[in-house]
Amino acid sequence: MKKRYTKKEQQEHLENWEKGGMSKNAYALRAGINPRTFIGWTWQQGKIANNPQNFVEIDKAVIFGRTQDIVIEKNGITIRLPLMIGLKELQTVFVALGGLQ
Repeated sequence: MKKRYTKKEQQEHLENWEKGGMSKNAYALRAGINPRTFIGWTWQQGKIANNPQNFVEIDKAVIFGRTQDIVIEKNGITIRLPLMIGLKELQTVFVALGGLQ
């Protein structure tokens, strides 16, 4: 039978993992947790999504205004991209900025 973990136990494991410097998979295996389950916890807790380095703020004027460019500002650098940029090109820009891996 599968072990059910309380939210407190999940949180304790997530905190231990963050302190330990191990990969998610390695930590899960060492702790006797299914790696897929553990990775799911990291997503649920927003451990990856809430990392400021994974976000690029886009001014709402870009969405609601009459601008022809997408403006990305990160680390003192401003990048203007055409509003109709393709997905592949946009991913390339985010990877170059260190936002996607």
